[in-house]
Amino acid sequence: MKRYLFYLGLIVSVISCGQSKVDLSERTLELCRFIPDHVLKPEAKDAMTPEFFQALSEAYDAPVADYMEIGDNEWLWYFVTGNDGSEPVYGVKSVSKTAKNKAQALITVRQKADDREEPDAEAKEYEVQLKLVDGQWLLDDFDNKKAACRAYVREVREKYASGAYVKYLESSEDLKEFVPDFLSRVDAFYAKYGK
Repeated sequence: MKRYLFYLGLIVSVISCGQSKVDLSERTLELCRFIPDHVLKPEAKDAMTPEFFQALSEAYDAPVADYMEIGDNEWLWYFVTGNDGSEPVYGVKSVSKTAKNKAQALITVRQKADDREEPDAEAKEYEVQLKLVDGQWLLDDFDNKKAACRAYVREVREKYASGAYVKYLESSEDLKEFVPDFLSRVDAFYAKYGK
């Protein structure tokens, strides 16, 4: 009887492990829809850990002196696609738990344009970190973007403190008029995220 219970427990654990891997793969694919690409969707808040969403939203909201030109925030708009307006098609190459409440997935992304997947488009691979929060798997990072966003926000905040952006705007006759608007946007940013 003990042997029977042992084998039964072993079979159940193997089946449940396999099932959880399938579920985790499906959940990863579901969460990929919230990876920022040109815009951070508000509904992404429910798909991400609070720390990851905070890092992304602060980076996306940080004002830069990009009036009439490309700004320091340009890199934020291209996490997945290029500049051609194509749509990403996600796949999960592998997923594995790295701890009781953490998992890592390797995803593939192909571009889709005009409602068709480009057959000759090469799939790019990205690393996704997941975290189990209150019984639900959430995105915790994507290709180290959490650290990149935090570093970017520190850099931008230093430019606010040093006045670098204002000096830049004041150095051009065409850009001087934007100083009040820029300062207003920085004040709103500080009100939301703290100084």
